Amino acid sequence: MSVVFYLVFTTIYSQIPALEKRWNQGIPNWISESSFSVQMEDFEAFCDSNKGKNVNLILGSSTALHGINPEILGENWYSLASRGQNPFVTDIVLKIAESTCEKHLIDIDTVLIDIYPEICQEWVFNKADALEHLALTAQLSDILPHATSVFQDGGIRRIHSTISFRLNNTDNSNRVTATNARGYEAVANTGHNEQFKVPWKEDAHQFCLQSIAELDSKNETTIFVNPPVLHQNHLNDLRNQLKSSISSPWLDANTNRQFTDSTLFFDDHHLNDDGATLYTHWIKSNFALH
Repeated sequence: MSVVFYLVFTTIYSQIPALEKRWNQGIPNWISESSFSVQMEDFEAFCDSNKGKNVNLILGSSTALHGINPEILGENWYSLASRGQNPFVTDIVLKIAESTCEKHLIDIDTVLIDIYPEICQEWVFNKADALEHLALTAQLSDILPHATSVFQDGGIRRIHSTISFRLNNTDNSNRVTATNARGYEAVANTGHNEQFKVPWKEDAHQFCLQSIAELDSKNETTIFVNPPVLHQNHLNDLRNQLKSSISSPWLDANTNRQFTDSTLFFDDHHLNDDGATLYTHWIKSNFALH
């Protein structure tokens, strides 16, 4: 009886903007633009078309989503990067991808993990945008094996949001579609934009630091990469907080002076399409060195 009451209440509240806003606090405002389940459907098709081959993955936050073009890296590369994806969420996404590949009888060869230091900070992690994205838009069959992590510190509100979002977003005409080439989302070459600054407050969340160490110990070949930025580079500040040394290669694009050119950027940490092309070719040229 209580379950029926909850479902009826949830349906009613979604029709009242004031109540919906109160219950939906914490849900990212970009959630309607990005669906993990649609991304995974496209990845499933990619895996199906690559049976008998190894595949390679790009993971990370929006600096990878907009900055690394898998088509340049090769025909068997796919990006499962997403907005706000910190190392803790990257670890979850990689586990989901591993299960998908196992189902299609293919192996993951190389994992390129873009880590933007700012996204690892405690205050950014605690916003939990990437966990909300997974909870609300992933298939339940994908997230239930990782429920303890996905609902980390989200409490009843995130569980409620997960249920209500699915109950009240059944109109397929508004469904997000996978229109990007193998997960890459290009940003137009419109010139540098001064928005989206992410303050640096130094302390990295322990979950992010632990996840970096766990990702470093994966069976797949792991390559970390620090994206180019126009603001101060905080890679060393992040690495100094790690409790153990990292054995995997860690590329730092900020050592390349080409990426000081603001015409390659949309804002101070997101590349435009021209910048992404140059950045991806730079990454590819470094593969031979590692």
